[in-house]
Amino acid sequence: MQTIRFGDDGLQATRDLVARLENAAPAWQPHVGPARLETLKAQLATLERIDRQYGGESPLALEGSHELVDSILTEFAHFYSDLRHTPNVGEDLPVLVLGVALWAIRHDVEITVVEPVVNALADRSNEARSTSELAAVLGLMQGVIAHVAPRLSADLERSNPDRPWRPLHLNLAITAIRTEDPDLMTFAFDALERALPDDCPGFFAEALARALSPRIKPAVRESIEARHRKWTVER
Repeated sequence: MQTIRFGDDGLQATRDLVARLENAAPAWQPHVGPARLETLKAQLATLERIDRQYGGESPLALEGSHELVDSILTEFAHFYSDLRHTPNVGEDLPVLVLGVALWAIRHDVEITVVEPVVNALADRSNEARSTSELAAVLGLMQGVIAHVAPRLSADLERSNPDRPWRPLHLNLAITAIRTEDPDLMTFAFDALERALPDDCPGFFAEALARALSPRIKPAVRESIEARHRKWTVER
């Protein structure tokens, strides 16, 4: 016997994810084929069934959940190659990728296929047109970084400039600059310095060059100048 759950925002989010893929499928099918889409639909439906049985918000110690998330994100990584630059087709892709990532975060399920999540966050940041939208993306980025930190924070693969840990933090700092919010910039810059100290001199030099534009607020320029001095003149 089970009690009735109501007001389960996590379950509703997963249902919305399933519906979004269903709506996107007709436009995607010519590019990815029906078989791949049916497999992906079945996998997202499994996420919904898990939420119905165990709840949409709580940590999940269910065998195979990590592998399921990896399988979905791996297919989405392939979909990025197939759909990302197709006009009027790829708009749903970052939403779906981040929906799966948030499902994993809500349930404390490990994410090891991080690359499509990085791409989706970058897409959302590039599409944001207001401070509130940018701040929302920044929150998503911070949540993903915190979730993958136990596995990626050692960041030993320094020979690869595209390792996920690097663009996650660089994009966090760039998005913070675009908000022009001093507190968000301080938070993102501090995170960048902890995670990627080797990248800081080059990053803040490039950011300062861009901040010389008259369109940039003085407070934003001053914040970047202070970090640039810290990593160049004061070292």
